[in-house]
Amino acid sequence: MATGHPWRSAPIVRESRLKKALQIASIAVFLLVWQVVAMTQLLALPSPVDTFKTFGILVVYGEPVMGHTLLEHASVSVTRVLESALIAFAAAIPTGIAIGWNRHFEYFANTLIEIFRPIPPLAWIPIAYVLFMAYGNTVLLAQLFIVAFAVFFPTVVTIIAGVKAIDPVLIDAARTLGADEGQLLTKVVFPAIVPSVFTGIRIGLDVGWASIVAAELIGGSGTGLGYFIMTMYNVGGRMSEIISGIIMIGIIGFLMNEVVLFVQRRVVRWA
Repeated sequence: MATGHPWRSAPIVRESRLKKALQIASIAVFLLVWQVVAMTQLLALPSPVDTFKTFGILVVYGEPVMGHTLLEHASVSVTRVLESALIAFAAAIPTGIAIGWNRHFEYFANTLIEIFRPIPPLAWIPIAYVLFMAYGNTVLLAQLFIVAFAVFFPTVVTIIAGVKAIDPVLIDAARTLGADEGQLLTKVVFPAIVPSVFTGIRIGLDVGWASIVAAELIGGSGTGLGYFIMTMYNVGGRMSEIISGIIMIGIIGFLMNEVVLFVQRRVVRWA
């Protein structure tokens, strides 16, 4: 006896295949345009073949000027971002819940949030270096501070919006059944904002990843993808190496987003 409904799954399969085909096509078109620009010298770009050859050499053997592989530089940048992001998430999640849930705390904190939120994280670089000058590793601490600042605000704003978007009917029903504030938070608010938490984590990591690369570009950390790119520029504008660093930034940013989405799909199955 047949148990499935193949006519229902067929459109899903076709849509999945179309999605993959279009994704591959977009990359192919991008590479084709890149190759045309490189061949016609409209811009001073190396060809995709030369760039990816350099990329592979940098990943496996490293760069003689700097003594590290591209993966080693990338792992340093990723570690800095994750350390900073954990600090930011630990502060942003409870803060966002408190602001979204308690209007008095919202009155107290929202003005400060809105004043500091528009400030670009890189504007804090000079202050961060001065603040941590008295400590051992000034560059590292300054970069952690900058990235944590960058991650905190988009995360907290997303969680505030998630709390405020909770259906009031759910809250009223829980109160009618005798739930106190603690039970409301644990049984209604926390489960309801899990998708918003994951969205905040994704956005925060995106902003933090961009910020650490920029901070490494400006501050001489000695390692990291931003430092690698700036050094390759300073030693003669080596475009293949610079673009290789940019490609690695894109790959890691894509993978971080995919990992968060993978976890979200398994934790928040209903969404």
